[in-house]
Amino acid sequence: DGDDAEVLKTLEEFLRSGRLFKRLQFQPKTFLPTGYERLSHHYGWALGQVFDTFGYQQAIVLEEDLEISPDFFSFFDATRPLLVADPDLFCVSAWSDNGKPDVASNVTAVYRSDFFPGLGWMLLRSFWEEVKDRWPAKYWDDFLRRADVRKGRHCLRPEVSRSHTFGETLCTPVCAASRHLAGNVLNEAVVDWKSVALSHVATSAAFDAYLTEQAGDRAHLAVTDGWG
Repeated sequence: DGDDAEVLKTLEEFLRSGRLFKRLQFQPKTFLPTGYERLSHHYGWALGQVFDTFGYQQAIVLEEDLEISPDFFSFFDATRPLLVADPDLFCVSAWSDNGKPDVASNVTAVYRSDFFPGLGWMLLRSFWEEVKDRWPAKYWDDFLRRADVRKGRHCLRPEVSRSHTFGETLCTPVCAASRHLAGNVLNEAVVDWKSVALSHVATSAAFDAYLTEQAGDRAHLAVTDGWG
């Protein structure tokens, strides 16, 4: 993607070393005036290449401005069977929007979420087949969050993020999104995901039971408790 000389140089080095399988250059047939449109068009093209052209059954989507944790791929390896087995899941994400240091500390905790997190995520070919014919002209991530796309399904995500974007440095200091993204912590522990029990997120019913158990012995508070 793109034609920045330094990026192209780095990609060529990865190709020569065997760390990159293939580099594809894409040029839209029509002019796309906004970054949102170019981004959505590129995502749609790239996913089409992975699933329609090369015929892969699943894919992990990574942007070039993401730093990943040492257990990033093992996390996806452990959760992929859950994604394949459960029709109530549509993705797995490495990112946690709640991954702030004051609330995120359990490096083995995994949850089901109604919200599509993105920022390093895995999908199956079957989900791409659902959405490819109505892929949006812009705002692709908000499209995946729509109720008619999600259809009541969940996305798995960790408590502590396995990805972190450094692209927020391109945003102004007063940018709310920049502050939100920068505040999340990146996991640094090497978790042996093969030894982590994930049965509590294997199905919607199992996760509901897990949440009920976790909340069962907690004190009941009104939303106004502690206010003035």
